[in-house]
Amino acid sequence: MTDPDPAAPPPPPGSRDPELGFPPPGEVLHRLRTRRGMSLRQVAAECGLSVSFLASLERGETDIALERLGRLAKVFDHDVGSFLGFSRGRATPSLYPREKQEVLHRAPGVVYRVLRAPELGYQVVTGDFAPHSALVDDLQHEGSDLITVTRGALVARYNGVDHQLRTGDYVQWSAGHPHSFRNDTDEPAQMIAVLFSSLY
Repeated sequence: MTDPDPAAPPPPPGSRDPELGFPPPGEVLHRLRTRRGMSLRQVAAECGLSVSFLASLERGETDIALERLGRLAKVFDHDVGSFLGFSRGRATPSLYPREKQEVLHRAPGVVYRVLRAPELGYQVVTGDFAPHSALVDDLQHEGSDLITVTRGALVARYNGVDHQLRTGDYVQWSAGHPHSFRNDTDEPAQMIAVLFSSLY
């Protein structure tokens, strides 16, 4: 007989014990799996715990042992510390191999590689620009960007104004205004952008 997959709302905030110093694991589970669009059954399949146990945990009706909590946290790319909010990232290094990064051909001669780090709340984009290449359309999105040129030179056009950027230069702006990049030189160029709001 299979376990049901009930929609188990997290316990109300009033049920928290502030003296414990960490949020109820069931609330964290509910928030993370809802954000990822996962069912309890999907979470259970990945961590090896039963659906009924996870549903009970979300309702605040049961507690969870440390080893089980570690298995549950791993489903969401966390360790126990970051799962419970003691740190923003995992205590162990997170490796993002180049071949696993998403490749986007943004325009002729312009290739982006996107690193998603959802547990950190930002994205890192590496942009390679062939000589005399440029983005075709302006970008405009939520959040803010921090950009540095790591090779060659680029022109960053922001809200209708050109800014010359050479290797080692940085620029930061509100991403809500139109912006784009182009390489006017005879040499390849590369930039790295930190996007503080998910775009890709």
